[in-house]
Amino acid sequence: MKKYINELENLKNEKEVIEKKLFVAENKIIELEKENLTAFAVGDVVMDGIFVLNLDGVITKINKGYTDITGIEEKDILGKSIWEIEQEKYFTEDISFEILKTRKKTTAMATILKNDKRVLMTGSPIFDKNGEFIKIIVVIRDITSLINLREQLEKVEEKKRIIQNKLNTLINVEEWKHFKGNSPKVNEIKELIKYVAPTDASIFIIGDTGTGKEVVAKEIYERSKRFGSPYIKINCAAIPENLLESELFGYEKGAFTGADNKAKKGLFEIANGGTILLDEITELPLSLQPKLLRVLQEREITPLGGIKSIKIDTRVIVACNKDPEVLIKKGLFRADLFYRLNVFPINLPSLKDRKEDIPDISMLFLERFNKTYDKNKVFDNTAFFALMSYNWPGNVRELENTLERMTIMSPNKILTNIDVKMAIDINKNFSIDEKTSDTLSLKENVNNLERQLIEEALKKGGSSYAAAEILKTTQPTIVRKAKSLGIKVRQK
Repeated sequence: MKKYINELENLKNEKEVIEKKLFVAENKIIELEKENLTAFAVGDVVMDGIFVLNLDGVITKINKGYTDITGIEEKDILGKSIWEIEQEKYFTEDISFEILKTRKKTTAMATILKNDKRVLMTGSPIFDKNGEFIKIIVVIRDITSLINLREQLEKVEEKKRIIQNKLNTLINVEEWKHFKGNSPKVNEIKELIKYVAPTDASIFIIGDTGTGKEVVAKEIYERSKRFGSPYIKINCAAIPENLLESELFGYEKGAFTGADNKAKKGLFEIANGGTILLDEITELPLSLQPKLLRVLQEREITPLGGIKSIKIDTRVIVACNKDPEVLIKKGLFRADLFYRLNVFPINLPSLKDRKEDIPDISMLFLERFNKTYDKNKVFDNTAFFALMSYNWPGNVRELENTLERMTIMSPNKILTNIDVKMAIDINKNFSIDEKTSDTLSLKENVNNLERQLIEEALKKGGSSYAAAEILKTTQPTIVRKAKSLGIKVRQK
């Protein structure tokens, strides 16, 4: 971390030096614009290039600075009209025509094609004491060094951003902003995220609808070395099949009927240097799956209607709520694409399988909704117990929606089990053990719930092994928890 802090400090100093140089250079340009009418009086002493045109557009005089900057000798330009000079293609831009036409001061940037120098051209019409237009004076200043300074500054800013992102990642490595919970299954996923996030490996997130696949993808992105670079999300099921290819890979001008008059970048190209999340990847049409496979293998895309490939450097994260292996057997998903994407699989458990995480997740949502709706609500222990008593078929998303309803609907500052009952659809036959007491601590209420669940599973299954199967946990976990809760257990 010290290394990155020192690098950041050095970059700040380098930035200050460049900004000072830019300030001086830009002030000189301002002075030039103020003094361009009198600049020719100092003749060949000034470093700026100066030339004079008559009303016929013929160059009548140049100074030494003009030759030094442009490389054009006096004999090659003096006495020639601007129309003749235009044929020589000395500059990418010429303001003389505009001044002759409008008789107004004009400024423009141009490149000298002979030596590739960038110049600022400032021209002014000159009038006599009677107000008659008599000639034009144009001053040319070499600003190549100024452009270079700006490019250096941009590079410094980019390097500073990259180092700052690395520093932020180191500082926040233990802070889980989005993926909340401390259940055994969640902790396993967190350890995997810590390991895989800093790499560029493809990640396949599988979980039921509402389990938080996008949340996990965001944690991975924010802990990666690409944090701060583009992060693009696309739902493969939400875009019509005939438009999906152009959205992903872009298209050339006139690639198909209805296309824009100009080319359009695809999301892979927009995400270049960053990360792209392809949600509902199993909904990707079979016709597009070989093209995605090529992107992953060759690291290049070909826009629709194009013939030239574009190299890209984009990390791919995919997510789905269906079992890809079942779809492979049905011929709906390519096996080679699955194995290419499935470098690091992450299987998200349903919320009912990690109920001990519900208090942490609920606190996160309540804090957010309090800010959104300008509330100051809190939970009591009965609310936590009630939330943990429900199975949440819609997973974390259903919990989020329920808590939003509670925040809006409840007139009470303290949210209880009654508020939970009201917020959850009554058609789901949701019931809570009325013995739950608001005088008990959260830990005591959680223990009561665990005792009830384990006793019911043991009664139904007849052994700790069967109970573990019912509760989707391990047999040692059942034995350990039962012992701590004073429940007698049959091993077999």
